[in-house]
Amino acid sequence: MIKILAGLVSHDGGDIKLYGMPYSEAMKRASVKIGVMASNDRSFYWRLTGRQNLEFFCSLYDIKRRAIHGVVSDVLLELDIEKEADKPFRLYSSGIKQKFLLARSILRNPDILLLDEPTSHIDPIAKDGIHALIRNNFIYRRNTAILLCTHDLYEVQRLADYIILLNDGRIIAEGSPMRLRSLIHPGITFIIEFSRMPGKNWAKRVPVTIIREERGKVECVARNKRGISAAIHAAVNHGGKVTKCTERDESIIDIFSRLIQGNAL
Repeated sequence: MIKILAGLVSHDGGDIKLYGMPYSEAMKRASVKIGVMASNDRSFYWRLTGRQNLEFFCSLYDIKRRAIHGVVSDVLLELDIEKEADKPFRLYSSGIKQKFLLARSILRNPDILLLDEPTSHIDPIAKDGIHALIRNNFIYRRNTAILLCTHDLYEVQRLADYIILLNDGRIIAEGSPMRLRSLIHPGITFIIEFSRMPGKNWAKRVPVTIIREERGKVECVARNKRGISAAIHAAVNHGGKVTKCTERDESIIDIFSRLIQGNAL
């Protein structure tokens, strides 16, 4: 899909629209600039420095020669890789290489950023750094529209505000994180912790559903906040001693697992 949107591969079925227009027409009429960060990209020249690589790509993007130095310097500074810029590309760690791939994708200050597995093959600390750059620099500061394709559902949970879940090439669910959570449990999932458990059938007349009950802890679903309050009062009235009550967000991994297992309500 990323390659189709980037214009590298032609689609053989379906329609692609942007701003309500056919994709190719929108690209021409709306003058949309697209940046692409592909996984396992091998188009950087390993004997050149990171800065030289970016300057070369600027020339391919028809950025005026007199502007190239400033454009590259600004991007290096924004992604905090200026100190690494004059080392040969082959000497970079995987995390720094990913940052240079990201740097190349924003040289033209794109309206839409296509990210294909942006944190594959890098360590957790480097991954968190890439996530912070995407979230702070592009989502918040630049307000860039981003299409992220990834197998890393932790990454999805950290970055996405609209999610399309695929299984075997088919869409099994889509929507905001809150919408996807409602497919598993339509309501608010919360956990009450006790230093003394309430008596039996304490929740019989309370508008909640008990999902799981174990020693010192009960996980429930309520339709709204009033249901949570009612559950706490009922537990106390039945001899329970509440120490803590917290709302629980289902992770995207949990949601995906339950959907493909057919356990969604």
